Amino acid sequence: MKPDGTSSFSAADENPVSPEGTQVTEQDVRARSEVKKCRRPSETTWSYLFLHHRKVKAMEEQFAKDGMTYFVHKTVRYFKRTAMAKVQRKELPSVSGLVFFQGLPKDIQAYLDRNFPNVHLCKNCSTGRVAVISDSQMRPFMRINQTEPERIRFLLKPFHYYARNRILLRITGGELAGLEGYIIRIDRDRRLVMDVGGMSVAISGIHAEHFEEVGQDNTSPADENIFYQRNLHERQVLIDRYFHPVKTDKDVAEQAENIDYLRKYVLDELSRNRFTLNAAWSICSFIIEEINYYYAPFIEQFKENLDPIMSEGGKVIQVMDSILSNPALDNDAKDRFQSELEKLTLDYDYLF
Repeated sequence: MKPDGTSSFSAADENPVSPEGTQVTEQDVRARSEVKKCRRPSETTWSYLFLHHRKVKAMEEQFAKDGMTYFVHKTVRYFKRTAMAKVQRKELPSVSGLVFFQGLPKDIQAYLDRNFPNVHLCKNCSTGRVAVISDSQMRPFMRINQTEPERIRFLLKPFHYYARNRILLRITGGELAGLEGYIIRIDRDRRLVMDVGGMSVAISGIHAEHFEEVGQDNTSPADENIFYQRNLHERQVLIDRYFHPVKTDKDVAEQAENIDYLRKYVLDELSRNRFTLNAAWSICSFIIEEINYYYAPFIEQFKENLDPIMSEGGKVIQVMDSILSNPALDNDAKDRFQSELEKLTLDYDYLF
């Protein structure tokens, strides 16, 4: 299944697990949010990005100075003091610094390009486009973070995973009015699982709310935009030639070989100093995105059949871990790579 010719790349019981040092919202971790007042109240959508937590505080000063409307999700952890034996409270940005911005995606990205090169808004992994969240959805989400942050948990599986054999509901009253999702029991608690810009978020304590059924069109969330229109760079096009839809076990085995070939190719080019760490990282990251693009929509029905592909994907993530530990990697690149890996983990960990 390898492409013809040769080419060079040089031209639900959820228990989220995060890399060491990263704080992810869990039931035993209290979280709160910081919301800066809006200079542009007419804007009705939000987008988000991931930053390394060490970068967030310094960048917040610039956001405030420029009048950006933003929201930083933070985790509050409690530590026991050794000397005085008292509990110490400390705030940390959660999920490697999850920052939301209000405004049109193109305007936000233009601002980031001017002030923070190489910082990009996150895409919704279901559509391939920049994630957009309505203001009516963000407001209750932020309100809960301010008052009862322990009710929110980020889940690892995509939203369409929770749609099977369930009815999409909308809350019609109370502080959560307008939110849509599926009612699912997680850890013996009734929760609303909803989609927030491509991230699956569970809100606990859903008991006395009033609901209405949301009208469904003929296309289910799991089937809609499975293969979306993409604009790939030249190197990505070359990598994409190594990926194909699979129908038989033979197809799966050949596709796993292709991924193994790509991984070994990256390692070989790195050893010969023909790839920079940045180039190797970009290729590995795109390989993981390709696995999601081609095979994630079918993982629930054919998980065992697709295991060889997912196993090779796990080895690609191991290469990314080795790049992070490379002593030649500068601190800025390391912070960026850590944030990107956390985003990949949040989006695709359920595959591997």
